[in-house]
Amino acid sequence: MRRAAALVVAAVLLAACGGSDEAEPLDPAEIARQQAAAAREPGTAPAATSTPASSPSTVAVDGAASPDELPPPDPVAFAGANRIVNLWAGPGGVTQVVDVWARRTFTNGPVLLVEDLEYGEASDYVAAPANHSIVVVGADAGPDGTELAGVFNADEGEQITTVFTNDDDAGTVWAPALYERSPRGNGPPPEPPSDGNGLVYLYAPNTASFESSLTLALGGAAFFVGDGSGTCIRQRIEDDGFAASILGGTQNVQLDLPPGPYTLTLHPWPSPDACAQPSVLDVAVEVTAGSAMLVLVSSRDGQSVQALTLPTPLV
Repeated sequence: MRRAAALVVAAVLLAACGGSDEAEPLDPAEIARQQAAAAREPGTAPAATSTPASSPSTVAVDGAASPDELPPPDPVAFAGANRIVNLWAGPGGVTQVVDVWARRTFTNGPVLLVEDLEYGEASDYVAAPANHSIVVVGADAGPDGTELAGVFNADEGEQITTVFTNDDDAGTVWAPALYERSPRGNGPPPEPPSDGNGLVYLYAPNTASFESSLTLALGGAAFFVGDGSGTCIRQRIEDDGFAASILGGTQNVQLDLPPGPYTLTLHPWPSPDACAQPSVLDVAVEVTAGSAMLVLVSSRDGQSVQALTLPTPLV
């Protein structure tokens, strides 16, 4: 089996702006307090953004329970920081707008965490009530809608990005969890960038699902990562004496880079020309010392690939 059902892919993503405007460390408990204090109408949730802000926005929990519903969770029960990315693509490039719910328990009602998340979008970070199951459902399906995917609920002090995507070209769902912070060592997250450098973390969650069509269209469904000069860029793993990784499937690429602008290039694998062959995608990134950035490479139609670049708050 290509992927285990409970596979967890780790990431550390520490990043944000530098200088005097440097973001404060992400505090999941504060997110929970903001959620509980926010004055929103019942049933509202944070809007998705294709380019998330560098710090978590204030988001709301559902309001008072309806007469036939259990009371909402106590605000002190909210913990962790969860971000959801929608990269699911079904046959013919069809996509699915989704909501994310914390489902009801025996004692508390459900909570709408993310609403109307479209393809290619990432939510803000949201805290969720502990001991509630978090599920992805179709938009407007409600808390009892058919579960499309389950989501790991971040514990106190944890920060997780979950990618709602496809495991094959028929649209079978896969939802890997990228641990960005985990005091208990879940994942585990990779090491932060070395002194004076920034981390760029590339991950291609669904390209292997289109192996046949991407190979015909591009020459491959996995990729060498270049530096724009015809040379493959040096990876963190090489500093540890190992061979460079190929981007695709469950295999990620981590780059520990000095500050500055970079154009990362993707080149089809396998090929004897490696990064000297023409690129199929150029990705512009700006590296900041002490920061990190997640670059999600995916395909929607099996004919091309695109990248979603997601900086994260300092943790």
